[in-house]
Amino acid sequence: MTALRWAMAQPRMHWTLSGNLAETLATLEAAAAAGAVACVCTELAVTGFHRQLPALVDAAALADAEVQLRAACARLGLAAAVGLPTLRPDGAVLNSHLYINADGCEVGRVHKRGLTPSEATFFTPGATRGWTRLAGAWVTSVLCREMLDGATLVPALAAAAPAGDDPRLILWPGYIGASDTAAAADCAAYVAGARDLAVALGAWVLQSNWPAGLNAPAARGFGGSVVIDPTGRVTHRLPMDDVALSVVDVGSRAGQWPAPEPVTASSSP
Repeated sequence: MTALRWAMAQPRMHWTLSGNLAETLATLEAAAAAGAVACVCTELAVTGFHRQLPALVDAAALADAEVQLRAACARLGLAAAVGLPTLRPDGAVLNSHLYINADGCEVGRVHKRGLTPSEATFFTPGATRGWTRLAGAWVTSVLCREMLDGATLVPALAAAAPAGDDPRLILWPGYIGASDTAAAADCAAYVAGARDLAVALGAWVLQSNWPAGLNAPAARGFGGSVVIDPTGRVTHRLPMDDVALSVVDVGSRAGQWPAPEPVTASSSP
């Protein structure tokens, strides 16, 4: 089996939906130019993750953003997983990771279930997730701090796991930073949880973490997105506190592929 080349993004965050959408579209262009078959983007990539987010949750604007994302994927022949809010008919807002295939069609989305207390004041929690076929692999998403919820995630995902040798990918979009001692300890726990999940499910983990925020622009310790193979080995790490895009090779079985060599480019529009 040939290795699959997936891109991982660490994009610049903007206050506006238009700015974040342009950043995401530029990221997809860079991923395709680097030879990727798919790109994993951050949690809430389309809106940014900041205090003004509620004002950006507009049904028409989000629908137009999805149209532009699907059109870009179809034009580039690139699959993508992109974070954005989902608006339910009952008015609920979910923190979602949208899957678009290389034909520009939506093939699924995962809604964050493990919300922080502050997130729960705005978002509605999602439900149990499974696996979706995307760009030659079976994928699921574990959003940000959900990496601490392995006791719940492993049984559900193991029960739904597809058979065969095709790669299983756990996409890990987030906004995680080691900005102080407590946050650094949390980051270490997140990575430990990701390694445990990779081993338990025989899956690769591809993280896409914001490299900086807007609410506290001086804070450091963000970015550093990791690749974890099915043995639990961290094989690659993106730079800290910096915009980046890396392309890595993933395979079907632990140890089948060598440690990935990064291809790094700016994701700025």
